[in-house]
Amino acid sequence: MKYFSFLILVLLSTQSTFAQENEADTTFINNNDSLKSLDWLADSAYGVFRTERFNSMRTFFHSYSTYKNMIDTSMAGDQTEYTKFVVYNTRWNYLRIQFAKMIKKIHKAGIDWKDTKLDTVYFKKGKDQGVNYAYIHWVIKVKGKKKYTLSTVALQLKDKWYIMDELKFEGLVPEPKTAKGKKRPALKIPDNVKIQN
Repeated sequence: MKYFSFLILVLLSTQSTFAQENEADTTFINNNDSLKSLDWLADSAYGVFRTERFNSMRTFFHSYSTYKNMIDTSMAGDQTEYTKFVVYNTRWNYLRIQFAKMIKKIHKAGIDWKDTKLDTVYFKKGKDQGVNYAYIHWVIKVKGKKKYTLSTVALQLKDKWYIMDELKFEGLVPEPKTAKGKKRPALKIPDNVKIQN
């Protein structure tokens, strides 16, 4: 009986150490200098969307050490290590949910990634409380006809850009109706955004 209880204790302790592993921690993955470019982030993230593999998003998610440095400089810096860890993983899992919802809506719209082509990427940049952010919008063409929009919010932490929140499929880009024989006007993008073709 003592041997059996010892075996149970060992199994429970090994399970708790596996549970403490940080699935989202990207410390060794995103030491990539390419993350300094918002254009690279947008182009590479679109490639990941096409694969529909969420784990590939790790490259675009900040590391746990970056998160700790960011949170330590804020008013919430007095949190325990455990609380910081839980909040970090919650943010990762929330992004996972957004990714799954986006892919589900893409499938519901009948979009096959093989039939898509990236038409335009544009950014709306800003700064709030000393942190740079950018709304990234991908306009994709399906079968060379219909245009759909995907979007997210990226933050610049230290000198690198990371996808943080609001990852979503916004739907069909409305095309204005015109009379027969007239040319349709191009998609209007606000003047204060950067465009990449």
